This record gives sequence, C-alpha cells and structure tokens, in this order.
Amino acid sequence: GRAGPAGGGATRPNFCAAPHCTRKSTQSDLAFFRFPRDPARCQKWVENCRRADLEDKTPDQLNKHYRLCAKHFETSMICRT
Repeated sequence: GRAGPAGGGATRPNFCAAPHCTRKSTQSDLAFFRFPRDPARCQKWVENCRRADLEDKTPDQLNKHYRLCAKHFETSMICRT
C-alpha cells in the first residue's frame, strides 16, 4: 500500500490485541505498545495473548499492525526509554 503522510487526521485508532480487551487508543490517555521486533520477546507477547491467529505472523507484521494497552503490563515492566 501507499504510505501516506505521517500524522494525518485519518489515523485509525489502535485496538488492544489482548483477548476480551475492548480498549482503543481514542478512549483515554492509556499507553499502547507495539509488539517488539525482537523475535524472542515478540514470541512471549504472542504466547501471553493466547491468540492462535497471531502465531503465524512475523514479528515485523505484529510490530506494524498490533498493539497491547498498558493494562496488560506491570508498571515495573514498562521501559520508558
């Protein structure tokens, strides 16, 4: 697909990839995290999501298209840098 200009007003909200989580990025100031590109860490995220449909996706696809909201992380696990 074409890459449009960054920051266009028509950005789709990010939806949380966790099962049964209905949060999306338009609702609040809740932080959303991209799946890591690192294959080992990415695999852990997929396992913890328990979504079979994510298991055949590459870390790159997951990083581009999927997010998890901050609700699914302990504060101590979040790296701010």
